[in-house]
Amino acid sequence: MGSNKYLSLNSVLFATSFVIMLSSTTNGCFIRNCPPGGKRSLDVVSRGTIPCLSCGPANSGQCVGPNICCGSFGCYFGTSETQICQKENERTIACEIRGEPCGARGQGSCVTDGICCDSSACSFNDKCVAGSQDSLQLISLLNKILQTGDLD
Repeated sequence: MGSNKYLSLNSVLFATSFVIMLSSTTNGCFIRNCPPGGKRSLDVVSRGTIPCLSCGPANSGQCVGPNICCGSFGCYFGTSETQICQKENERTIACEIRGEPCGARGQGSCVTDGICCDSSACSFNDKCVAGSQDSLQLISLLNKILQTGDLD
């Protein structure tokens, strides 16, 4: 009977050690970059979204990732202006980055003039240049006029 208690205690210790080891090797993810079926994978559409936290000078920017703050001033990466963005990890509802979709597969957002960001990086993108939509519409209209030959 004494060996059963010893065996039971060993089983509990093993299970506890296994859970601690497993949880220490597991990585969390920022709410916007979690894989489908991963952490916080509840149906985001039914839960809605909220604006991302404000950051930067006079809180005029928006958090784009855990260490990225962008606005009309440009983008800050890993500075004191981005510390507030860490709080996005504590939210249970996904935040929505303001801006048109951009990037290779539309996974980023135009966060300021000429800059496309996702939760981990930013890059220059012509689609995000201010007035580029108007320019594209004007070019399209000019092409139509030239193709029809109707210049009157």
